[in-house]
Amino acid sequence: MNPGTLESSNPALLSKKIYATFNGGESSTRLSAHCIDLLSEQKEAWQKLKDAYNVLKTVRTRSLLLDGFSVRLYYNPGRMTSAAAAVGQKDVKDRPCFLCLNNLPSEQRWILYRNEYRILCNPMPALLSHFTIAHVEHQRQAISKSFDSFLILMADLGDGWITLYNGPRCGASAPDHLHFQAVPAGHMPAEQAILEATRFLLVAQIKDVFVYRINDMGREILVLKGDNRVSMAHAFIKVLTTLKKVIPTKDEPMVNIAGFHDGRSWHVALFPRRKHRPDAYFREGDERIVVSPGVVEMAGVLVTPMERDFNRLDAAVVESIYREVSLDGNMLAEVIKDMV
Repeated sequence: MNPGTLESSNPALLSKKIYATFNGGESSTRLSAHCIDLLSEQKEAWQKLKDAYNVLKTVRTRSLLLDGFSVRLYYNPGRMTSAAAAVGQKDVKDRPCFLCLNNLPSEQRWILYRNEYRILCNPMPALLSHFTIAHVEHQRQAISKSFDSFLILMADLGDGWITLYNGPRCGASAPDHLHFQAVPAGHMPAEQAILEATRFLLVAQIKDVFVYRINDMGREILVLKGDNRVSMAHAFIKVLTTLKKVIPTKDEPMVNIAGFHDGRSWHVALFPRRKHRPDAYFREGDERIVVSPGVVEMAGVLVTPMERDFNRLDAAVVESIYREVSLDGNMLAEVIKDMV
């Protein structure tokens, strides 16, 4: 039996691990309230998590103004494990899956979400109130069959939260186990930028979903906006399929995703990628820059576990990193042309 399944554990022990259950419908407690309560309880009972959040409160930050946009740098040595994660096929195969039920820390509890996911407090938070939403089954990271769940999660959390997805080849520390992330809104510079009407260029309409290209952000961003969940899922799959057609790959196209639901509409930002890590990540000695862009970094928060990188990163270097790892503008133009 798969170690990630709920059935593989003692039911009595399992019931003690479940902090709350959320199945939607007419629940009297909002999912976001359950999450905040879980985090509060876990910080009291789980010393490692408490320590991680104490470190997070003291991280040094600074902002950089680039060509038409801004980013925020975070010096957080606690994120070294994530930034340096070995995610090659052999590396992943040879290590226990840290999102599977039997491998979770003994102190960890969770919210059983719609009987399919466990909402967990991320023990290495990049931002305050950082959650990982892991599928109860051990199945590979893939958005094509889970995007509807991603949309439902956005709506369940509400407009004060951002829901995140890292592709298996561009930021996911567990590419072998399906998971999303969630953080409170308001911490990532791209959130506001992608809502500025002056940056929006309407490039397609797929049924009742509008597809926009975002200008002047230093990296390519597409935004899907729509009121209908089925239409949003259809439009997203069309975009993903077109990306795969223009950039042939047997795997999922490299993409990071961030989205939210404002009470009426879904807003989903896609960051198409061509590389996981910049060349500077693999250099040796002082020339190495330990920045491993995932969705948080693509959304404008560059987490640097090395103090020297935090001190020396400037606008030119950050712009260069974005250009290097983001899909080329000409290739995105091909995607858009093929999509319409």
